[in-house]
Amino acid sequence: MEQRDILRDLVAPPRVRAGDTVAIISPSAPAVAWWPHRVERGRAYLESLGLKVRVMPNAGGKAGWVSASPEARAADIHEAFLDDRVRVVLASIGGNHSNQILPHLDFDLIAAHPKILQGYSDMTVLLWAIAQRSGLRTFHGPALTVEMAEFPAVLPYTDRFLRAAWFGAAPISFEPAAEWTDEFLDFFTKADLGRAREFRPSPGWITLRSGIAEGPLVGGCLETICWHLKGSAFWPDLGGAILFIETSEEAPSPAHIDAYLTDLEQLGVFDSIAGLIVGRPMRYTDEEAKALWDVVEERTASAGIPVLGNVDIGHTDPMLTLPIGVPARVDAGGHEFRLLESATAPA
Repeated sequence: MEQRDILRDLVAPPRVRAGDTVAIISPSAPAVAWWPHRVERGRAYLESLGLKVRVMPNAGGKAGWVSASPEARAADIHEAFLDDRVRVVLASIGGNHSNQILPHLDFDLIAAHPKILQGYSDMTVLLWAIAQRSGLRTFHGPALTVEMAEFPAVLPYTDRFLRAAWFGAAPISFEPAAEWTDEFLDFFTKADLGRAREFRPSPGWITLRSGIAEGPLVGGCLETICWHLKGSAFWPDLGGAILFIETSEEAPSPAHIDAYLTDLEQLGVFDSIAGLIVGRPMRYTDEEAKALWDVVEERTASAGIPVLGNVDIGHTDPMLTLPIGVPARVDAGGHEFRLLESATAPA
């Protein structure tokens, strides 16, 4: 299939309906094998939405730091896309090795069976690659064993915007969450079942540079973008796009973020895109967050693009579901962020 260079003509997957099936894949880390109790909580949440759940044959495996061989992980993706009952192909978690799957993917097969592919973190590799090569809108959003397994229940904000993206027919207007958390309660010891995590009031979104931008939405985990996608065949034409970036649970320092953003600056990314959205950082002190915002402002200064920061995306909770390729509008000064089309097509 011919490689796509733009994001504006991506195919919208069919809208989710009650009775549809969600296929669980583990493209990288073996979360299904690690945390069965989290899988069951995630399954219960999806079933509460009126959906059925199918865990793909290799998703529950464990082969060191991945779930299975690259060929087996790719086979799960192919089988999920070929299953007409499946409307959503959902990652169990991220990791750091989704890139191993890329040579084994049949992008034409995926293109012929459009459906929602969702995940975040290391899944950014597959979200961009499938958008690029299969011409399909992909979804940066909650994963099965993380957000969908929240104790004692999935966070209302996360649930609200996931439902809007999967089931909704209207363009979505996003808004800041009132509170947030980055507390981790160890899944291996089941500390996550002992109590709800502690939340703190959110300062909301912040203006790093005023301005209004419209364009197709694209983005993901900054480390994954700079480690695995930069310079690859799966790098899209970002001209006129609204780019969103977020950082992982490894909490790269503002100095590391400065280096990553310098790479993007020197690649001409900030001169090319229409606007930038930066996610709320995980495990940062107030001083580190201030240094981060200073770095973002400095690296994007010459481009002069609008920049909205501290947005509810990525590794902190609650979390938005963002469809890649959907036309969006951001007013950084007015703290407005919304889609201009529905995320999906009528079923």
